[in-house]
Amino acid sequence: MSELSRMKRGVSIILVLAFLIITAGCTGTAPAPGSPTPASPIPTGTTVAAGATPALPALHPPSTSLEIKEYVDTAATWAKQNGRTTAIAMFNNASGIFVTGDVYVYALDYSGIALALPFQPNMVGANFSPLKDASGKLYTDVEIQLTKANGGYILYHYPYPAVNQTSKLKISYVRPVDDTYWIGAGLYTSEDRLVDQQLRQFVANAKSYAHANGKEKALAAFNNTSGQFIDGELYIFAYDYNGTVLSWPNRPDQIGVNRFNATDPVGAYHVQEMITTAKNGGGMVDYYSTNPLTNATDLKISYVTDVDGTWLLGTGRYIVPGSLVLRA
Repeated sequence: MSELSRMKRGVSIILVLAFLIITAGCTGTAPAPGSPTPASPIPTGTTVAAGATPALPALHPPSTSLEIKEYVDTAATWAKQNGRTTAIAMFNNASGIFVTGDVYVYALDYSGIALALPFQPNMVGANFSPLKDASGKLYTDVEIQLTKANGGYILYHYPYPAVNQTSKLKISYVRPVDDTYWIGAGLYTSEDRLVDQQLRQFVANAKSYAHANGKEKALAAFNNTSGQFIDGELYIFAYDYNGTVLSWPNRPDQIGVNRFNATDPVGAYHVQEMITTAKNGGGMVDYYSTNPLTNATDLKISYVTDVDGTWLLGTGRYIVPGSLVLRA
């Protein structure tokens, strides 16, 4: 082979190798023009390096008790992954990923100091512990108690950002992020949404039964754990206006016990509130109670009514993660 032939062959080999190297890096599909580059997932328990862009979760507007819990859980996971400073900054951003319409994540420490309030930036740094809502509830203290027990739901009144911060009924889920701060988010709702037609009709049927059959027969029926006044989690409870238990089918040991000064696990005088509400024509009462289906302490929304001016009856629903629609 001549020297010229050997040179031509060497050049050909070099060109082929160069082509193979170039094409090896182009086997993937290129993103469409203008499409975002997917963010790489961040392993749980790590923090984002300084200057890096945190991966953002996909959120959708919640409407059920399960969805609002998932919303808060997602925010807590993201906060752990990205660190407290980054998380607090994002939670305070009224245009950020954790604001969906009038649903937003708020953050406080365990002494009640506000760390993130996207629609009330002037309140960041304020101590919320002594503040009461329109019903007189020390709602932040309750939230802290729930958070220390690893999370839960709370019903309270809070300024509504969409209507000039007018106080409105809100149900929130709160949980810890770490041992320095906790977060929550909630849905603005209404009494008609929480006390729906099923609850009202269940109570109306029990009241009609009491009027038609008399107090003694009615209480026997209400206390019958296999009777007509047990429907899943719904049952009829009854108190006289001195606070004595007349009906509590799941707790027969409490029949005849005076609970006028009893408090629920967060310190609310719920029996007194039931009596006052029933005497004033009936309505909604919220408190914490042991859920007979889960044996856990859960938020309960009850509807109570007067029977004959001497005693009341009612029923309630436990707020747990599920399909309960908290707003339309």
